[in-house]
Amino acid sequence: MNTVIYLTEQPLDNRNYERFGVQSWIDRGWKVEVWDLTPLAYPRVWQHFAESGQQLKEWAGYCPMESGRQVRSKCSGQGRIAYYVDMTGDHYHSLRAKVRLARCGATRVLLDVGSMPEVGDGRPATLVARIRKAARRSVLKSLKLLGDTVAARVAGSLVKPGLIVVSGDRSIADATRLWPDVELVRAHNLDYDLYLGLVQTEARSRARYALFLDQDLCGHSDFVYQGVPFAATPERYYPGIRRGLRKISEDLGLEVRVAAHPRASYRRAGSDPFGGLPIEHGRTAELIRDSQVVVCHHTTAIQLAVLFGKPIVFLTTAQLEASVAGRLIALFAAELGKAAISVDGDLDRVDFRRELGVDAHKYAAYRSNYIKSKGSPEKPLWDIVIDHIEKIARPAPAGSRVLPTSAIGER
Repeated sequence: MNTVIYLTEQPLDNRNYERFGVQSWIDRGWKVEVWDLTPLAYPRVWQHFAESGQQLKEWAGYCPMESGRQVRSKCSGQGRIAYYVDMTGDHYHSLRAKVRLARCGATRVLLDVGSMPEVGDGRPATLVARIRKAARRSVLKSLKLLGDTVAARVAGSLVKPGLIVVSGDRSIADATRLWPDVELVRAHNLDYDLYLGLVQTEARSRARYALFLDQDLCGHSDFVYQGVPFAATPERYYPGIRRGLRKISEDLGLEVRVAAHPRASYRRAGSDPFGGLPIEHGRTAELIRDSQVVVCHHTTAIQLAVLFGKPIVFLTTAQLEASVAGRLIALFAAELGKAAISVDGDLDRVDFRRELGVDAHKYAAYRSNYIKSKGSPEKPLWDIVIDHIEKIARPAPAGSRVLPTSAIGER
């Protein structure tokens, strides 16, 4: 039986089990394990997850790694590993795990399916620039950033990917620039799987509503990962957002609903930061499909609004505008022919009915740039990946020449 390892730095809850496609591999006869580096590399995030009341997936193949010794033990006890899906960043702990997996003969499958508009020119920072950035941090943060910078350089030479899964022109360009001779698997991003499932169902809500895509900017775990302050403070953020959503409701004659972030921090506290607006959990894709208009900041869930052709209203605040979040909101809005609207400004001067326009050309460009590779199969992402890998491993017809699986990482 072939073995595939997922190397991640996210706790494995039910949502990630589904998004990672674990069951797809199992159904195709593969042995699967998920090695989670979160306890080792991001202990604060691991603690945050536990304290938030979230539940881990009960599954025998899940292995939270609490020490480098545990990683070494897992590698030595596995025998031959065919592939590992790399869903980690470039830092000291992930590099050590990748090198050990490479020594086990595992081919690295790099997942580059989360492309989105980026602040800056899109080019990776030079080593000198990253060192200068580290020097401006505190001593401990500087040492960590310098260590990660060195790890990223070492990773590039020691653990070259054998396959890169891409979704859209931007990720193809990035992968080709960094790894010009590595084979690409053209697919789509993870949310496209949700779209494929929903577009085929006939059940629809008859309610008319505007949908706000919550990003939990006052408590999202990404800020804990990065060790930086949250993008906004509850005292300033929520009153402004409530004001903006009320104005949208009045001007458009629509109820406003909130699609909660999957790991919303306010959920565990039992608080109601949106002033009585209906908050729904775990149904973001369906809610977007059935909405009249989507209201958001810069979440990746925007791509579902694009796929379903929904009008989008981009909201910002004075506090967000002073941070990188504000620049991201403006960038996302510009990609779709819109401008960000500040809830701290004069909302009486905003014509929200004009915001219901959809620029079909920009939506199509967003789809091809960030969501789906042209010509990729209309099937679940992990089926595309497994099909490709099993085709590589299949014996060649007589008289033909096929690159052996063990050599993929050498290309």
